[in-house]
Parts: sequence; structure tokens; C-alpha cells
Amino acid sequence: MRFRLLPPQSHLGWTPYAWLVYLSFYVLVAVGNSRTPAQWILHGAGLAAFLALYFRAYWLHGTRLVVWAFAIVGLGVILIPFNAGANAFFIYGAAFLGEAARPRVAVRWLMLIVAILALEAWLVPLHPIAWGPGIAFSLLIGGTNIHFAEVRRKEAALLAAEKEAQRHAAIAERERIARDLHDLLGHTLSVIVIKS
Repeated sequence: MRFRLLPPQSHLGWTPYAWLVYLSFYVLVAVGNSRTPAQWILHGAGLAAFLALYFRAYWLHGTRLVVWAFAIVGLGVILIPFNAGANAFFIYGAAFLGEAARPRVAVRWLMLIVAILALEAWLVPLHPIAWGPGIAFSLLIGGTNIHFAEVRRKEAALLAAEKEAQRHAAIAERERIARDLHDLLGHTLSVIVIKS
């Protein structure tokens, strides 16, 4: 049996791997700031936990996906005081919201992610380089993904409606042919009976 990171037949193709490029900020800050084995372990464990959550989230939809998106955000909450690059975790969490819920609900979840990061920035306090990009890109990428997920849902609904209309048209055509055949056979049989 073959191990898969992403579900088969995914409309995303290879792009989830490309999006991992944003982890480079987390890795660069970790490499630049880690001085002790404990720091290396913290950053390495954070990266491993993120990757597990990230790839698992692609297999989920609806409320279960919201839970995993907020698990990624929670990881960001834990790590951002030690690594400013962990602001990417908030962005990744926001990116999953489009597939998790319809726009009205997804936007509320997105605002909650931004509020969590803003609250942590105020309480810890965090340097603007840690929270600024996290808030800006969470809104930008999260909002964009919410929009395009809704567009995909509407396209899928239109495609399903079109297939249903085609199915009904085929049924109607078969019924018309059956009626015509019935009328023709009835007329032919009547002519044969009269001639007999």
C-alpha cells in the first residue's frame, strides 16, 4: 500500500507542496536564533507538528477541517514568542478556512484567527515583524481562499445542475421516441387489421 500525503484526485495538484515555501521564514529564524539544544528541539518539533497537521488537513472538510486549522493556529500561538517566522502558521490556518465553511461562517473564523494573533501580540508583547505579516497575509490569503472555494462550490453546483438537466433531456427524448414508436406501431397494426 502506498502512503499518500494528499488525497487522490485533488484539484490542487502539486500546489500544496509549493505553498510550503512560506515555511522558509520559520526555518531561517530558527537556524539564526537557535543557540541551545532545547531551542533546536523546540523549533524542530514545531516544524514536524506543523507538517503533520498541514498534510492531514487536506483530507478533511467542514467542521473537522476548522479544528485542524485552529490546531495549526494554536501551534503558531505557542511558537511565535520564540520564532517570529511562526506567523506563517496563522496564515496557513487561515488558508484552510475556505474549504471548511461557507463564506459567512469562514469570515468569522478568519476574524477570530486575526484577533488571536492581535491579542497575543498585545499580551506578550510581540515585535511588529512577528505579528504584522501574520495579520496582513492571514486576511489576504484567507479571504482569497474563502472567495475561490465559494466559486468552486458554485461551479460544482452548476455542473451538477447541467448534468441533471442533460439527464432529464435524455429521459424526455427516450419517452418521446417511445411514444412515437407506440403511435406508429398502433397505426400500423390498425392498418393491418383494417386491410385484413
